[in-house]
Amino acid sequence: MKKILIFCMLSFLSFEVINAQEQPDYTQIKFKKKVKEYKKSTPKIERSQVDKELIFEIVNLLGKSFYTKNERDEIVERIWLSFTDPEKFDMVYRDYAIRTLPNWNKKNFKGEIVLEPNPYLSDWTQSDNELDYFKSAMHRILMYHGLMGYGEDAKNTMKSLKKMKYISKYTFPNPTSRDYTNSYLDKMAFAVKKKGLSVLITNGAYEFMICEKVKKDQLIELFYRMNWEFVKP
Repeated sequence: MKKILIFCMLSFLSFEVINAQEQPDYTQIKFKKKVKEYKKSTPKIERSQVDKELIFEIVNLLGKSFYTKNERDEIVERIWLSFTDPEKFDMVYRDYAIRTLPNWNKKNFKGEIVLEPNPYLSDWTQSDNELDYFKSAMHRILMYHGLMGYGEDAKNTMKSLKKMKYISKYTFPNPTSRDYTNSYLDKMAFAVKKKGLSVLITNGAYEFMICEKVKKDQLIELFYRMNWEFVKP
């Protein structure tokens, strides 16, 4: 237990400078489990083609222009721990795990902030298999660091794009009433093309990323090993 606490303190000191945001105010948060009982087992990483080197390559390709080597290494370590031991990840990186949740600080219609106390363990419990969980955990963490995005409609797609590192300084056109996720991303793909950037979206889903055009094929190949298929919007 002492080793875990020391590890937690060192990790906090070494990494909270990245993407610093307000700390969760636990006096304003109501925690409620989404499941009756969490899984006792940890993900079987050997059942997939996923390894630490894969995560390292993806994070470096997406984040090298924005994060130092130490920061990128720390992102990799956090993703890897979320994969291999969700329960430990939720405990060691409690504030961080909570802040990676979409709208973690938004109140519901009752004026309450209600959150799952163990978000990654809960996600793993509700996942059908390892790969589904890995994709969810990785997307959540990369999105927190501005390296991936998500939008179920054009308006939310625009909001997500504004937080992405590659185009955070861009001026974004307001979506029209006819726009949807893919059509809005198609407009952005045309706009960023002259900057040497590409927009990719998951096939049949709403997750997307922006990357340097020269890195596009390599990223598609790496993500495919996680059963993640990216296509042009």
